[in-house]
Amino acid sequence: MVYIEALMLSAIGIPMGLILGWLFGSVLTPVVLKQLNGIGEAVSVSPVIFAGAVLFSLVTVFISCMKPARTASRVSPIEAIRYTEGSGIKRIIRKSGKGTLLFKMAAANLGRNKSKTIVTIVSMALSVVLLCVTFVFTDGFDMDKYLSDKALADYIVADASYFQYDVSGAALSEETIGYIASNIDTEDGGRTYRTSSTVYEYVPEDWYRQQMSKWNDEENVNKLVEREEKQDGLLQNNVMLYGMENFCLDKLNVFDGDISKLNEGNYIAAAYYSDDYGNINQESNWAKIGDKVKLRFVNKFEYYNMETGEIYPSEDDIPETVSWWYRPKEYHDVEYEVAALVNIPYNLSYRYYSSDQFVLGAENFKKAAADTADIMYYAFDISDDTENQSEKFMSELTQNVMPYLDYESKAIYEAEFSSFRSMFVIMGSALSFITGLVGVLNFLNAVLTGIFARQREFAVLQSVGMTGKQLKIMLVYEGLFYALGAALSALFLNVIFSPLIAKLLENMFWFFSFKFTVLPILITIPLFTILGITLPLITYRFSAKKSIVERLRKAE
Repeated sequence: MVYIEALMLSAIGIPMGLILGWLFGSVLTPVVLKQLNGIGEAVSVSPVIFAGAVLFSLVTVFISCMKPARTASRVSPIEAIRYTEGSGIKRIIRKSGKGTLLFKMAAANLGRNKSKTIVTIVSMALSVVLLCVTFVFTDGFDMDKYLSDKALADYIVADASYFQYDVSGAALSEETIGYIASNIDTEDGGRTYRTSSTVYEYVPEDWYRQQMSKWNDEENVNKLVEREEKQDGLLQNNVMLYGMENFCLDKLNVFDGDISKLNEGNYIAAAYYSDDYGNINQESNWAKIGDKVKLRFVNKFEYYNMETGEIYPSEDDIPETVSWWYRPKEYHDVEYEVAALVNIPYNLSYRYYSSDQFVLGAENFKKAAADTADIMYYAFDISDDTENQSEKFMSELTQNVMPYLDYESKAIYEAEFSSFRSMFVIMGSALSFITGLVGVLNFLNAVLTGIFARQREFAVLQSVGMTGKQLKIMLVYEGLFYALGAALSALFLNVIFSPLIAKLLENMFWFFSFKFTVLPILITIPLFTILGITLPLITYRFSAKKSIVERLRKAE
């Protein structure tokens, strides 16, 4: 009989759960996928998912019914009718004032079925804890910290290919920069240059192998070592070289040396990588303060047969079946002294990592690179009161006037941050709501079963003098005990788990700053109080419609 009733309830509850789950999923999934670049927004309606959910639910229901079924099989029908929840537990309650007596009776009633009481309180508390975690999570997203790393300039404009990690695209022209400056009230700005040709450095073989092994297996590294040009025992290696004007130089993170020297003589800065938290990877460059760096600026290559040494006029003249390589033919070398060690923020870099990086002052760069110096991007700041007009102009420029251009701005980063934060607010709020709903349903179930299972007890109490008002006060006390227990449990769990979760989040998100709060608990206490008062009163009202005599006869 227990299993049949469970199946009947499952036939109603499981389809409702599947429908609600699909509705929640179809709304929340696109919100999450929208934040993940390159992943299409597709909500699956695979029958396998629904079948798995049904099977899991049925297994859970049957496991839950096993103990009640065994208990029910040992009880006769007459005993079941006379059953009052927790009637086997006896307590002596000393005589005291009416209010105190009702208070103690309510507390004793909750102790009749401790496991049910604990489950109800914990399920209510978990929703609050989850809400606290969501609040800590989203409130901890520090926009200032996020923008300090992202929005190093109000605007960065470049050929669209630059923002797609391809610096081989078209360079930014001086005419374009002039056009932007004539339409926007720029306060300050600067260019960053790249070369349209190849630049080499010369490094020890050990360093070359160490770097190449990050992207290649040992066999390929050996082939590369064999192919590369050698000079004075050093191997030729590609360099990612920047030429920066002062506006961009001032945005670099200098952790050793003096970057101002880059505008004087033959000085260079060695760039090191860092993680999201600003920790410098000391193994990401070999150069230190005072080291000499010889750079080879290549204007033309020659292509040759690696087996015979035959030289080909151009790459197009190389037969498909031969093994060939290339080497500098026309070039010039410039030697620099390392004046500073810096870290280049991602948004001002090439936006990908492959080889050693160095930075020159713009004038020194243009002098060395000559005709191969191209503007990679232009970064600039604007007046605060022109932000809306500037954003509108740049949007129109890159969409209609010069669609081959693209840009990033402080406003875009702020919108990106808000969208990212909103995703977690929605997800966390939805999970809190679902968990809270489960808690409220458990609370309602505890109140309902408690009142209906104790109808005979209530009738006896009223028959010996307890008034309906006193009975309702006792039930309200029980509800308030649930509310108080949930609030205290939530506070206890929040104090324990919030710092632990915050530590995990700080390791996941570099722009997260932990701020402990109990605000969600304070907000939910009035809600729990209202539920603790209204649910018992509403439930009792339905059970008390019959007279005391009728309820006693029914119990018999």
